[in-house]
Amino acid sequence: MRGAETVANNVIYLSPHLDDTALSCGGLIRRQVRAGTGVLVATVFAGRPSRTELSPFAAKLHAQWGHLSDPVAVRRKEDKKAMQLLGADYTHLEHPDAIYRFDNTSFLYLREPDLFGPLHPSDLKLVRQSAEAMTELIHPQPSVIYAPLAVGNHVDHQLVREAALTLHRRSYPVVFYEDYPYVELPGALTRELDCIGTEGWTEEVQEVQEEDLAMKIEAIAAYASQMDKLFQGVEVMSERVRDYALALSPEDGYCERYWRLSHNMKPAVRDRSV
Repeated sequence: MRGAETVANNVIYLSPHLDDTALSCGGLIRRQVRAGTGVLVATVFAGRPSRTELSPFAAKLHAQWGHLSDPVAVRRKEDKKAMQLLGADYTHLEHPDAIYRFDNTSFLYLREPDLFGPLHPSDLKLVRQSAEAMTELIHPQPSVIYAPLAVGNHVDHQLVREAALTLHRRSYPVVFYEDYPYVELPGALTRELDCIGTEGWTEEVQEVQEEDLAMKIEAIAAYASQMDKLFQGVEVMSERVRDYALALSPEDGYCERYWRLSHNMKPAVRDRSV
């Protein structure tokens, strides 16, 4: 892991969790690295829980990840391996995952549906805090900042997306990526684009070579603790990733898709009351 100064005038990827950027952008990252571009992947919610007590929901997820004694340490190690495979630098910010966050009285997200609903009011301050942390990362200003669209509506993805929109309004060069595998859900992408605002979007389809896609799949497989929950195994993951990349290509080949938002456009504000 190296400092943000090593990627000056190149690109930074903002990842909500320790796997999201590899899942969504691994092919382009590998292509950029092969071309000599400096790439930094910054994972926002990579911190350890600030208390030893877990909610029943978090304990259930830990069990699904294999009863790991230190899940954050394991997931950070997985991320290090994935980033080494892709050739990207990485940094882990200290905000804890949504399943660990709490206010003075209770945990904020107690069930899986809670993770895909509105932001808890206590979490709104994280938008500002995340935007400021990102601002510290991006000096000197890179040529591009990649951030999630929050397809699928996961609260941590929403927070990073809202922080990235703050940077966009400050005229930073932000490109949004489609959150995989959530983007496979019918209508999920359209709903998120409509939520942010339907005018001013420019679609960018980035070609991914076979060697880049193969390395993306290998990098995703490095997140062993997440394979069963996300894909029911590595073989299923590999097939789905290939099928989706093929479906995005206008010709025979593989692609990833990205979205730019016009600086003349003011994004719609999400209604957080529903």
